[in-house]
Amino acid sequence: MPGRPKRLVIGVWQGRCYDNEPERNFARAAEVIGEAAEAGCDFVCMPEGFLTGYGTREIVTKQAIRLDDERLLNLARLAGKRRIVALVGLSEKRGRRIYNTEAVLDRGRVAGTYSKTMLTEGDVEAGYTPGDTIPVFRAKGVCFGIQICHDTSFPELTSTLSWKGAQILFTPHYNHLPSNVMNDHRIRVRGNHIGLAAHYSLVVARSNVVVSHIDGSPGYGDSAIFAPNGSPIVEAGLFTEKLIFADVAPHLTKDRWRSRKELRPSILDRLDKAARKGLSDKHLQI
Repeated sequence: MPGRPKRLVIGVWQGRCYDNEPERNFARAAEVIGEAAEAGCDFVCMPEGFLTGYGTREIVTKQAIRLDDERLLNLARLAGKRRIVALVGLSEKRGRRIYNTEAVLDRGRVAGTYSKTMLTEGDVEAGYTPGDTIPVFRAKGVCFGIQICHDTSFPELTSTLSWKGAQILFTPHYNHLPSNVMNDHRIRVRGNHIGLAAHYSLVVARSNVVVSHIDGSPGYGDSAIFAPNGSPIVEAGLFTEKLIFADVAPHLTKDRWRSRKELRPSILDRLDKAARKGLSDKHLQI
């Protein structure tokens, strides 16, 4: 389990994704890495599917890339040069399949990836294959995990990441919705993030898009960094393109599972003794 660094600045970028113009997205990602580095960030997270566009099967299939794509490697080299860890969303070609992936760019290379496991109906229609691993990553002295958009509706995933030692949860999104359901969605998703932060004692950093999507459904933004008690540390607001950042070192907590692991043997011993004596659960106090 990593210790707590004296200073750790994480950045979250909120902005527009040009679904049919990936070159513009790659260029903007390079600018964001530079802006975040100038602001003193150790990490910067960008939205779901940002580099290659998101939405229709045509967009996903046409613009998906492999992890050795030179444009992605150039971003990794830039991040390495600026000494920043960048998390970037893309449609990843892997064999014959395409995954909704967030790549971790660290020390000049693609250091790791997470692929969305809990796909929406729209993800399936777009041609994505669900990921099947829930990894944690280590950089800058901390352990962190990634969940992509709909993943955050399933606390089992966060429980797994917390069990593995994650102190920070990055959650890239691409929310574009009809205006009549947008606010209900925003409130529910915000509640999910507050709940995950508070229940699992995590710093939660959410990155979302602000788009005028091809079907006319806008993106609302509402990116934020939440403290482990669920309160926002910094927020980007609605419908604005913005880089937000904060020093989260004071908010990083110890491994909350360690105490459970340490207590578990004694609890099991007492349960075993109670069972041998034929005691019911109500007679056992732990």
